[in-house]
Amino acid sequence: MISDEQVRRAVDYLRTSDAYVQPARRMTDPRAIELVDRVVEALRELPDVRDDRVEHARLLVGDALPSSAELATKLIGRVVSDAIR
Repeated sequence: MISDEQVRRAVDYLRTSDAYVQPARRMTDPRAIELVDRVVEALRELPDVRDDRVEHARLLVGDALPSSAELATKLIGRVVSDAIR
């Protein structure tokens, strides 16, 4: 699990480092665009919440689930940290 300190360091690095430059790319290949469109459409058809996964998670941790704010903070922190790898 990523700590708040690790997230803070990753954010500081992304703000100040000239070494981290992510080039912007534009898709021009029609096959790639079609694939992305199909993936996006398939994702739109998925339910926002999978009740079976929620129930499984509850069984694993009991009823003490983290708050949505805690969960969002950790997820965003992980994404930021992974961005500098």
